[in-house]
Amino acid sequence: MIAIIELKGKQYRVEENMVIRSLRVVGEKGDKMSADRVLAKIDGADIELGRPALDSEVELELIRHAKSPKIHIHNYRKRTRTNKRAGYRDKISYLRVTKIG
Repeated sequence: MIAIIELKGKQYRVEENMVIRSLRVVGEKGDKMSADRVLAKIDGADIELGRPALDSEVELELIRHAKSPKIHIHNYRKRTRTNKRAGYRDKISYLRVTKIG
């Protein structure tokens, strides 16, 4: 069974026992949570679409917190010979899909 969920403003296509990477969620390692906003469920040839969401839940387990790879930002203005460098790392969480209900 496949589900399309919305979590932290982003959409994910998930299956059972799949690990997804999302923006940081509140909780500790091993905590259970659910994605209440299920947009669609696909089971073989059966497709359920929510308008805008279905009345089912997808259960998730928090595996760990981490930081994403660094994004390097470099701006250079040629005539003034100025450099501006910056870097940014998102705080992320790894979640395992335990049950699609």
